[in-house]
Amino acid sequence: MEAQAGPDLSFSLLGPFRAERRGQPVALGSPQQRAVLTALVLNRGRSVTMSDLVDALWERPPASPAAVLRTYIWRLRQALEPGHDRSLPWQVLRSAHGGYLLEADDDAVDWLVFRRHVSQARALRAAGDPVSAVPVFDAALAMWQDRPLAGVPGPLAEREREVLRAQHLDALEARLHALTEAERFAEAAAEAAVLVARHPLRESLHELLMRSLHRTGRRADALAAYRRAHRLLGEELGVRPGPGLRALHEDVLKGGPGVASGSAPGPSRAVTGDAGGGTVVSGVTQWQRPVPRQLPHAVADFTGRAAETERIRDALLGQRAEAMPIVLVTGMGGTGKTALVLHSLQPLSATYPDGQLYADLRGADGTPTPPGAVLSAFLRALGETDGSLPDDLTERAALFRSVLAQRRVLIVLDDAADLGQITPLLPGSPTCAVVVTSRSGLATLPVSLRVVLDPLPRQEALRLFTRLVGSPRVAAEPRSAEQVVAACGGLPHALRIAGARLATRPQWSIAHLARRLDEERLRLGELRVDAVTVEAGFALGYSRLDGTAQRAFRWMALPDRSGFDVETAAAVLAEPHDLTLHALEQLVNAGLLESPAWNRYRYHDLVALFARRLTDSAEAHTVLGRLLDLHLTVAAQAYHVLRPGHTVPGTALPALAGAPRITGHEDVPLWSSTALPDILRLLAQTARTHTDRAAALLLMLDAVLEHTHCWEDAVRPAAAVARAAAADGDPLAEARARYLLGGALVRLGRLDEAREHVRHALALAERLGEHDLYAMALDVQGVITGHSDPADAARQHRRAADLARAHGNPSLEALALGNLVLAHLRREDADQRETVEASLRQLELHRRNGDVQGAAAGFHRHGQVLLRQGRPQDAITAYHRTLELLPEGELDVVRAGAHLRLAEAHLCLGQHEPASEHAETGLALSRRARHEQLEGLCLRAVGDVLAATGRRERARLLWQRALDQLSRIGSGTEAERTRARLSEASA
Repeated sequence: MEAQAGPDLSFSLLGPFRAERRGQPVALGSPQQRAVLTALVLNRGRSVTMSDLVDALWERPPASPAAVLRTYIWRLRQALEPGHDRSLPWQVLRSAHGGYLLEADDDAVDWLVFRRHVSQARALRAAGDPVSAVPVFDAALAMWQDRPLAGVPGPLAEREREVLRAQHLDALEARLHALTEAERFAEAAAEAAVLVARHPLRESLHELLMRSLHRTGRRADALAAYRRAHRLLGEELGVRPGPGLRALHEDVLKGGPGVASGSAPGPSRAVTGDAGGGTVVSGVTQWQRPVPRQLPHAVADFTGRAAETERIRDALLGQRAEAMPIVLVTGMGGTGKTALVLHSLQPLSATYPDGQLYADLRGADGTPTPPGAVLSAFLRALGETDGSLPDDLTERAALFRSVLAQRRVLIVLDDAADLGQITPLLPGSPTCAVVVTSRSGLATLPVSLRVVLDPLPRQEALRLFTRLVGSPRVAAEPRSAEQVVAACGGLPHALRIAGARLATRPQWSIAHLARRLDEERLRLGELRVDAVTVEAGFALGYSRLDGTAQRAFRWMALPDRSGFDVETAAAVLAEPHDLTLHALEQLVNAGLLESPAWNRYRYHDLVALFARRLTDSAEAHTVLGRLLDLHLTVAAQAYHVLRPGHTVPGTALPALAGAPRITGHEDVPLWSSTALPDILRLLAQTARTHTDRAAALLLMLDAVLEHTHCWEDAVRPAAAVARAAAADGDPLAEARARYLLGGALVRLGRLDEAREHVRHALALAERLGEHDLYAMALDVQGVITGHSDPADAARQHRRAADLARAHGNPSLEALALGNLVLAHLRREDADQRETVEASLRQLELHRRNGDVQGAAAGFHRHGQVLLRQGRPQDAITAYHRTLELLPEGELDVVRAGAHLRLAEAHLCLGQHEPASEHAETGLALSRRARHEQLEGLCLRAVGDVLAATGRRERARLLWQRALDQLSRIGSGTEAERTRARLSEASA
């Protein structure tokens, strides 16, 4: 198996997802990187857009998904092509049409080889050669190792996993048909029985089982198989068996085709039923010990969890002679672990005919049940007398293993506390099976299957709620029902409590409960029915923690955010890394914290509410302040990296020890993609309580926001801090917040809103003598003015550059000079000498500062100057220098601008094809960066190319769209230039 451009590369999907080179595994990195590669492998040979990759990885993408994806792509390229010559294009994972393309032969992907084998086997069957088809089916099915795409997260993997499973089941069924056609009925019957147990609602499998049993002379077993199918279909779906199954039943009753040639009907060795406490084997009743049936009833309204149910059943049906299957189901309290297990075990009673044992290992008072007491109860249920039970725990456990030797018994250990409680309860016989549920991860338990149960997805949670309260009520108030489901956070326990409250109060509207649950201070109290509460399990877990873990539980729940890492927790707690990690793992083991990825932790919403109720206001104020200081430290480092030579980071408040370090450009996307959304939420949360530190942090985010173009997300927290600072009479905090807010609105094209905030920031900074902040605000004001009065804008940019130079801020001087060049370019009467000098000086300053990204922007400005001088070929060279200095994914706004100007330069040279390509690329990048002004200019440029190639009607449509957009955002000069094109075209 070889990839086209990467010799000896192969990819495996039919089990744990992996790549190999010459038989050796390739390190693919994080689960998210594996998900990216999965999407590319599934679409090998076809381009996958960035949008498709975002949809493949995330239901709720991070703030800058493109930057994260490009980091993943870069790392995957390094892994797939080690030692690649950077002067040559990538061969295996190529850039293509706004996305990426993986080159791989069909033979390099096990899934495609599997499909080819199955197609060959089906063709042999169709040609009347089932004997030859069976080994080809076997070769295909032997490629399956485990759950397909195991270890790959994301919506795409989940969808494709279901497709792969369906194809696998179809192949298994086709092979069974081939076995029966080859008259290998005994094998077909044995394998069909296993598949029926795994997929009890698939009628075609019941039909295969019946026919195979009948053709081996087991008529009674075939009829019993029909009765089971009839009962299952009626109970689960409320339907009768289909006509094919019914016709086969009639055929068996009448004698049908009879016994297969060469097979003599003999006594069945299968267990066919109970007989007064014994079992019927070969028609003889053999009396033996009692057969306990202790499993509690499964809930009738169980909803969802189809994949988890299938995995549990597969693990318990597919046992091997040398190993006893142990299934562990873990998850936080309230996720429905017990309900899932009992639902999954319903069709398995015949597989374990010697009984099922059940024990709730968590006592009514929350105290773990001693294993000795559980063993006593189990042994009595298995027929042992009290006098035969040893007092010693080790001897009692040995007796338990002896009694179960050679017996097929299923044991369910519910809500286990730790490994010490479970170990004595494990049988030694591989014919038995054990299912354990626990809030703890029980990492050292040797399991054959581990199921980590998350809250229900939204649709499954809504279906459960609908079953609880009734479809008519939900249909009458669908939006309120969605609100209740969201407030319950997907926890089946919480949904059942909410559903029970409504079911017993038919006069209540769903909206009434939704309003009460919407108030965070009431929510946990509302999720209570009699003595049953959601928070009881949280309180029990909290009471068992040590002091450091309790403090971590309270403190880390305070910020409004999606998650955190060990380093953040250690800095906030002021504890060593190892001690902090131990505390967080305690929380995970107690079911009070989730760990969705390596070194990432998060709270369920209801657990976070419980934790916050345990924290007083003074403690909360201190913790949130420490967290602001932590982010301020890292943001200042990022500012230094992104704008070397800028003096603003030196004005920040004192930093917090133990903060992560940012030392290069490559660190910024990885940090900002996870931290920035949480920081912005924290700023909104602390605007009133920590106004000065929140404003300082806002100012430090200026460079990162420019880098990621997440301005839209910054508007609300910046406005909140500005309002709070004005109310508190804190002029410095207000000036910083209004500067950032004004800058964000400018980048979003909302010039009228930005103007007032920047004016306030200027006045406050001037009064306070904040020279850098004043020059920065003046530079932003010049950008606003430039859309209506370029001459006045040039004066403001020139003044900002002079102030920056006077106060020793070369980075700010370079930025202001770049904007001065832009203002001159908007004027027909601009001083060309000053324009050229400013362009060259800003470029030199960026180089002197070691600012690579600044230099990229500088080349862009210089290219515009060259184009104005009538030197389009030199301008093209400058624009390409911009793109060379900016890797894909960095500063999409600058890259979009470079492509726009390349389109204009090529158009000047009459080179229509490259002009069109650059204009389209610029349009895509500006939309991804959500820069409305650039989008309007790129629309106009696409129209210009169309007009130059004679497609004037289409050009007019694009010009009109550009005019509408530029007019809406207040870009007066550019709107007038676009209107002139339309007028000329209509003349």
